[in-house]
Amino acid sequence: MPKDTFYNLDIEKRQKILDAAKKEFSANPLRKSRVSNIIADAKIPRGSFYQYFEDLDDLYYFVVNQFFDEIHEIGNDYSNQTNDLFEFARISFEYDYLGYTEDKRHLFMTNVFQSISSNEEFIIQFNKKRINYITGILSKMDLSNVRFSKEEDLVKMYQMIQDLKRNVIQKTIIDKLSKEQAIVEFQWYLDVLKNGLIKEELHE
Repeated sequence: MPKDTFYNLDIEKRQKILDAAKKEFSANPLRKSRVSNIIADAKIPRGSFYQYFEDLDDLYYFVVNQFFDEIHEIGNDYSNQTNDLFEFARISFEYDYLGYTEDKRHLFMTNVFQSISSNEEFIIQFNKKRINYITGILSKMDLSNVRFSKEEDLVKMYQMIQDLKRNVIQKTIIDKLSKEQAIVEFQWYLDVLKNGLIKEELHE
């Protein structure tokens, strides 16, 4: 965690340091990230950096936690707008699409997962936080028509929808589709997921 001296900075200066850190961590995994790049971008002396943080790892894990906290907060905001899981997926798709195409969130996340893979303690903490977030979202949804009831299965179901989002976004970028076309494409796959691939049998 950052030292008290970091929290004593004004909000603008704190954010400037965090923005510089996120830029560096989006460009490189932790092992290739450099304090020199961050302090140059944030325009602070090297000595000041170590007054604010113990080391680069200290800043890194703070930024990572803050990043996922922000995503979870936004996800919770979307979940307050509907109790339908598929509607929740649809209305949150645009946020994920813009994160992938405009603020390059996927680059940061790719480096994060590469960097944290060897940190077993953080992986345990991260997975616990992720499960708590997902079960919190699902607790707001009407799942009466869902054929799963075990928490483990419901979490897998949620993650499958998130994986679908990511795959559709990647596909629509490759195909050079607009955001509006990407939303339509995602809705098609979402309808298939919701209603199934097999036609209902007709009974006379």
